[in-house]
Amino acid sequence: MLGVHNWGDADKMVTLFTRERGRIRAAAFGCRRARSPLAAGMQMFRHIDCELTEGQKVDTVRQCSILKRYRRLSENLEAMAYGAFVAELASELMPDHVPEPAVFVLLQEIFSTFEYRNARVTALIAAYQLMEYSGMQLSYEHCVHCGKEIVGDALFSIKDGGAFCADCPTEETIPYSEALRQFILSLRRFDWKQGTELQVKKQELLQAEQLLLNYLHTLFGKPLRSLEFLGQMG
Repeated sequence: MLGVHNWGDADKMVTLFTRERGRIRAAAFGCRRARSPLAAGMQMFRHIDCELTEGQKVDTVRQCSILKRYRRLSENLEAMAYGAFVAELASELMPDHVPEPAVFVLLQEIFSTFEYRNARVTALIAAYQLMEYSGMQLSYEHCVHCGKEIVGDALFSIKDGGAFCADCPTEETIPYSEALRQFILSLRRFDWKQGTELQVKKQELLQAEQLLLNYLHTLFGKPLRSLEFLGQMG
């Protein structure tokens, strides 16, 4: 479940991500009534098995059963905020009705990891990897102008799509240190199953976050709604 919002007096509109059909938007009629059999399943951070009826614009949820509830994402405010960011980002990046089984598995691994790892770092790893799967990733390892492998400190331009080597200066660049590059590459290589250990330093963490957020604002032309929630947490 990637998104839920109230609709009408007793209904909800939900965004689901499925193995077979990718992102789906559906209506869950009457699910906000106390005795509705859909009430428990139509919540954020649930892995569910559901029956849908296809419609012209949106599908309709007929029945569902809960396969897994991510408890920490439902009960811990910090985990909930960062989980909402990952869910919204995945929803924005993935098109409707396009099967992405690898992303389906990835999201399960991500939400399971929120149960025991640092929520902020987990969300950052997830975001960089989702960008990779979506094909929207910037170039971190090679110069976007000449293709040369980046070695040592370099420059970076979100507008131009990534890193620039010292031989290819361009306008509107920002410093791009070797330490930041190695940290971003470690996020992209993180193995969810193995639980790879990460060396996280505050400076690189903040720089990687800011680079990502600046890119997302450029990509979508608007701030993600979940970022307001995170901002309120300070």
